Amino acid sequence: MASPRLLSLLLVVPLACGDDGTSSASDSQSNTGDTTTTTTGMTGATVTDTSVPTTGDSGSQSASESETGGPASTGSTETSPVSASETGTSDTTAVTATESTATTTTSTSDTTSTSDTSTSDTSTSTGCVDVCADGELQCVGDDAVQACEVGDGGCLAWAEPAPCAANQVCQEGACVLGCSDACDLGSKQCTGEGVTTCVDDPMSGCTVWADAVACGPNQVCQQGACVMPPPACLDDCVFTKQSVPGGVDFYSVWGADAEDVWVVGAAGTALHYNGVNWKSIDSGVGKRLECVHGSAPDDVYAIANDGAIIRWDGMEWLPHVDLNPIWESSACLSVLGQENLLALVYDENGEKQVLWHVENGVKTQLAVYTPQAVFTPDGSKIRTISLRAFSETDALITADRALRWNGASITNMGAPNPSFGLWALTPNFAYAAASHSGIGHRWDGQMWKIVNPNLDGYLHMFTGTATNRVFAVGESDTGVAAIVAFDGIGWGPVATPPDADALFAAWSAPTGEVFAVGQAGTVLIGE
Repeated sequence: MASPRLLSLLLVVPLACGDDGTSSASDSQSNTGDTTTTTTGMTGATVTDTSVPTTGDSGSQSASESETGGPASTGSTETSPVSASETGTSDTTAVTATESTATTTTSTSDTTSTSDTSTSDTSTSTGCVDVCADGELQCVGDDAVQACEVGDGGCLAWAEPAPCAANQVCQEGACVLGCSDACDLGSKQCTGEGVTTCVDDPMSGCTVWADAVACGPNQVCQQGACVMPPPACLDDCVFTKQSVPGGVDFYSVWGADAEDVWVVGAAGTALHYNGVNWKSIDSGVGKRLECVHGSAPDDVYAIANDGAIIRWDGMEWLPHVDLNPIWESSACLSVLGQENLLALVYDENGEKQVLWHVENGVKTQLAVYTPQAVFTPDGSKIRTISLRAFSETDALITADRALRWNGASITNMGAPNPSFGLWALTPNFAYAAASHSGIGHRWDGQMWKIVNPNLDGYLHMFTGTATNRVFAVGESDTGVAAIVAFDGIGWGPVATPPDADALFAAWSAPTGEVFAVGQAGTVLIGE
């Protein structure tokens, strides 16, 4: 006698037959893979009928007998999973029917099924919920990144943040190279003949200096503001000797304005003037610094006679790039803008002059000029180079000869005498000191003409602020400081302190002050 449980299952089987209650196992079409799920009216009971085709051709009638006429080993198999919400137990019943017998096989699974349908799709058997997508990344602040991983409970959760490297920031779930503020937001500074303002860069998120805004007519930039300059002195300038650290020879002077001035010279000496005091600043080099120039208070460059360029970033002098000439002879540079400059070095003891472009610390050789011979100027100053760049393709050079870089080659401009100590107001208005006899040359855009300021001695450098306000500095034939001035009509002498030694270089501030430097630590300011 069948057990009560088996009897109830056998009673369920006819419910899977056709509408008339007859068995569908005898005449059903054998459609491979078709599965029908039928739910009976019995609470919690589900019957699944699966038609299993014979080995005959698809679409043939399903045979009830074997080929030998005996009972077939199998006909159709019906699988009836029974879900009991009361006990949580699933029963799987397989029914095998033949023409003469029906065999029912019952198997019981220990799988537990819950009837709670309120849990979301991301729930697991432990009841946790995924809070992120596998592999997803997000920033934690601006210096760490966090990944989505499988947690201890089996759900996806955010892992511990991983900090970015020191020079990186987190953007859109990834650590990328960061930036640093170049200035204080809203601050202003002088750049050339205009004012530039510190602004936020929307691309990097850091502060940068915006493009300069030119000052108005007759205005000059002073301490970050366009102002009308005071009446400038000329031959009535009063030059006073400054008390400065050290007693070395100085070869170059330049300033962002009259209260932010640099002087460089022998043995890597660099002095800074803040409008009140002079202070020696370690340059980090031991060679002779021959040129100093810049685009802003925090973008100043100096070059040594061995071709090493250093940069002042507003805090300290740092190595920038080395031009590596074979001979440590002479060098100079001219700054075009932020981290952008041209530099010229004597190589092979002056028999080769090499012009370089340096931008963002990357050097590119532009041209080589090979003179037949080089000269040294008369007087106590060593041979030096002067360079004034107006663009990457236009520059004036005095390196024994007056030369011009035109973007393709360096050409000889045909000055009457060996030329040094260049000052150029524009590409078509420049002065250069000749090598002897206290004379100079003036470039008018067409040719060089001789200038004779009637100096009994030697000229070494020109400077000025306008075509009718030009100064020339040098030394008398007795080796003391000498200055002459041009007012647009003629030249005249300017008084200098009697204890001032020979002057080698000069620079004029936009506000009119004149700085002259030279031998044995001599520094003069005229105003």
